[in-house]
Amino acid sequence: MRLHTHQWRGVWQTVFHLACHVAFIPLIEAGCAPHPISVRIGNVTLPNQSNARGIGMAVGSPEQPFAFLPQWPLNNTMIYGTSGFCELWTTPWTEQGCMTFRGGEYDSFASQTRTQAATNAYPADSRPYPAMNFVADTLKVNENVSLVGFPLGIALNNWGEQGYHPQMAVGMGPNSTFLSALQRSGKIATRVWGMFWGRQGANSNAQLVGSMVFGGYDKAKVTGQPFTQTLSSDRSSCATGMLVTITDLVLNFPNGTNASLFPSARSTSISACIVPDYPVLMTMPFNPFFSNFINHTNATFGGGRSFGLNFFSVRYDDSKDTPYRGDLTVKLQSGLAVRIPNDQLVIPDTYSDPQTGRWVVNATDPTLIINSIQDVNANDLTQLGRQFLSAAYLMVDEERSQFSLWVANPTAREDLVALDSEGGEADSPCPAPSVSPGDHGPVASSNGVSPGAIAGITVGVLAVGAVAAVWAVWRRRQKQGALQVERGLGHETAAPSAAPLYEGNPKHHERWELGAGDAGGSSHSASPPVDLEVQAQGQGQIHAAHVLHELPVAYSYPKS
Repeated sequence: MRLHTHQWRGVWQTVFHLACHVAFIPLIEAGCAPHPISVRIGNVTLPNQSNARGIGMAVGSPEQPFAFLPQWPLNNTMIYGTSGFCELWTTPWTEQGCMTFRGGEYDSFASQTRTQAATNAYPADSRPYPAMNFVADTLKVNENVSLVGFPLGIALNNWGEQGYHPQMAVGMGPNSTFLSALQRSGKIATRVWGMFWGRQGANSNAQLVGSMVFGGYDKAKVTGQPFTQTLSSDRSSCATGMLVTITDLVLNFPNGTNASLFPSARSTSISACIVPDYPVLMTMPFNPFFSNFINHTNATFGGGRSFGLNFFSVRYDDSKDTPYRGDLTVKLQSGLAVRIPNDQLVIPDTYSDPQTGRWVVNATDPTLIINSIQDVNANDLTQLGRQFLSAAYLMVDEERSQFSLWVANPTAREDLVALDSEGGEADSPCPAPSVSPGDHGPVASSNGVSPGAIAGITVGVLAVGAVAAVWAVWRRRQKQGALQVERGLGHETAAPSAAPLYEGNPKHHERWELGAGDAGGSSHSASPPVDLEVQAQGQGQIHAAHVLHELPVAYSYPKS
C-alpha cells in the first residue's frame, strides 16, 4: 500500500507515541515507582444500613459501595447484581439480607457511567465460577485512584460457594484484570501486593482494620525479616500457589505451659495452602491434630458448626464446655512462627440475619476459629485463611512468582513502600503516565492507514527502543548497584473505641464486656480502626454490626 505525505505524518506520530509509551516508561520504572495504592479492609456501610467487612471500593456514578474479598483462581472482578442469588440451605433470604451476605449489590441501571464491556477486555473464567454478564464501569479503588471503563462480571447464578466465598470478589489469579489495569495505566510499576487482614476480636482492644496494598507493601505492619518462597506452578490443589509446610501447632496455656498437637514422633508435617479470603484461621485434620486439641483442652464442641462469618468453624456447647483460654502458635518449615492470641482464636458466633441483613452476635456458644476436617474431607489440603493474615503479613510478587511472609505488627500506622519494575524497593517516586485503564482494545488510526500497517512499522522502532532501554538500565545498575530490600518495624497501636454488645451471657470470657452506657440503646464507635455499629432491635435482641473475622499476631496473652 502506497502512503501519501499526510498519511505518513500521521503514522509516524502514532508510532512515536507507542514507542515512547512502551520503551521509555521502563526506563522510569527501573529506578522509581508510583506511590503504592492502599485500600482499607474494614466495615463498608451498605444501602441497607448494615455493613460487611472487606476491601472497601465503589463502583459507578453515583458511587455504589462494596466490600470485596480477593479470590483465586478468579481473574476477573466479579460482582452481584440486585438479585444476589442467596439460595442457601432452606432459609429464605430477602434483598436486604442478601445485600449484607454478598457485601453489596450492583444496580447497573442506576450508574451513569456504565457501558458495554469490550469482548477482548476480560479473560474467560471457567468452573467453578458462574456465568457472568460483563459491563464496563468506573471502579473507585481509593480516594486517589479510579479505573475508568473497568470490566466487571455480574454473576448470573449462585455457584455453590455457600459461606466459604460469599462476597464480591477481586480476581487475583495469574491473569488478574485488576492488577493488569493498575500496571498498564502506570498506577503501579509491578504486580506486587501486600495484605494484613486486621484484628476482629470481641471488643475494642482486640479489633483493628486491615489493608490491601497494591504496588508494594506496608512496612509499618511487618516485624523482622521476611520468609520468601516460590509460588507453586501447579495450581490444581492450591489455587493461590502459596503452599507452605506446617511443622508444629503449639497450644500456649495461660499458666505458661505448652503442648504440641503433633504426635510425639516429629516426622509428621502438614502441607497447607494460604487462601487469604478463607473464612477461618485454618482447616485442621481431625486425626490426630484436632483430636489432640480436644484432649488437651477437655472440649466436646457440642455446639456443632457455625454458619455465620466464620463459616463451618466449630462451636462450643455452653452447657458442657469451658472455652479454651490460651493462644495457638503456628510454626512453618520456612522458620516463621506466629502466635495467635486467644482474643482472636475464640470469639462469639456472628451471623447476618437473612431477613434484615443485621449482624447478630451470640456470645453464649462461642466459636473456635478452626474448621476440623474429617470423614469425606479428611484428606483435603489444609487451608490457612484470612485470620492467619492477622498474625502474619503477606506480600505476593506475581512478576517473579514468589511470596513473602513476616510476623505481623498490628498497627493503624502506615509506612508504604513501592516496588519498582525489577522487584526492588523504589528509591524515588515517579509520575504515572496518563493512560486509560479501560482501553483494552486495539490501537485505531484516524489517518486512513490500517492498524496492522502501523503495527508493522512500530515493531522496528520498538526494537531500537528496547535496545536503548536495556543499555540504560545496565548503565544505571553499574552506577547504583543492586537494590537491597530492608524490612522495617512499626510500633504504634490503634486507639481503642467502644466495645460491642452481645446476645447471651458471656460467662466464660469476661473480656466480652458491655460498653458503658450501651445497655438499652445504640452506640457507634468513635474510632475508625474498630468500625463497629451496635443497634438494638426489639426487647432483648441485640444486633452488632461486624464483630467480624479474626486472627492475631505475635502478641502477649490478653488480660481477662
